[in-house]
Amino acid sequence: MGEIQGTQTPAHSPRISTVGHAALDHCFAIEQFPAQPTKTPAQAYRMVSGGMAANAAIAAARLGARVGLFGAVGDDEAGQFLARRVHSHGVDCQGLQRVPGATSSISAVVIDANGERQIFNCRGDALRRALPLDVSYLQGSDVVMVDPRWMAGAIVALHWARSAGVLSMLDGDLSPQEDLQTLSALADWSVFSESGLAEFAPGVSVEAGLQQALDAGTQVAVVTLGPRGVRWKRRGDDAVHSIASFAVKAVDTNGAGDVFHAGLALALAQGQDDRAAIRFAAAAAALKCQRTGGVVNGPDRAELDQFLALQS
Repeated sequence: MGEIQGTQTPAHSPRISTVGHAALDHCFAIEQFPAQPTKTPAQAYRMVSGGMAANAAIAAARLGARVGLFGAVGDDEAGQFLARRVHSHGVDCQGLQRVPGATSSISAVVIDANGERQIFNCRGDALRRALPLDVSYLQGSDVVMVDPRWMAGAIVALHWARSAGVLSMLDGDLSPQEDLQTLSALADWSVFSESGLAEFAPGVSVEAGLQQALDAGTQVAVVTLGPRGVRWKRRGDDAVHSIASFAVKAVDTNGAGDVFHAGLALALAQGQDDRAAIRFAAAAAALKCQRTGGVVNGPDRAELDQFLALQS
């Protein structure tokens, strides 16, 4: 694919494999969301790569990891853009399939002046038509991260990680309950968005939802709550732990969850304990929220270390 333009990483850096969704995002910046359907002017527009696995891959590469992305896009223009874009930010894309005749996932992302966003996605059929995941590409991984968008690939990756003794993590964003339950039972860490946990365990408290994930088989259950911080629980520990969010002025929350997952995976791969790793990840997400432009403008490792050093 040509020379990688992203940050180069040393060979001893942790290797993270991300398995799942890559999407082409058309991003529109507006002043505020209208109360009812109407024509709304946008102050800015940009076309970027998106999707949970692709975003996490770019974010992890920016933080200094060696990263491989595994998923599928179509052989359309969107797929060509995605493959070039993700690779240009330092991600190994040899596991990103180009499926003949398939359509890539495309989203419209609308972001208001407070940094909140709405996403409208047409997922396409590339992941559904993808060939099975070749686990030989996962050899050498320190962490395997999956999302629920490519269930076949995620299940294979999680089974491989468990048999190989490699740390695994689920990005538990909003998805069908059955899919989240299947993957959570196989992952060492199940890291849910608030809406994802509510879908996984509807009608119960956050604490009960985390416990349900542990009962299903995961080792550590986490939920990110935006400005209300992060809560988590580990198997065998009766306590539900929490950290507060970092006080920042959010201008664009799009991709913050993906940056959190990338930061958490890197911190765990480098041996940080639960609290330190989650704090590291939360700081990375907070820095992302202060910047527009998606995960490509997320923090690098030096920026994140400096930010953490300034916190009390």
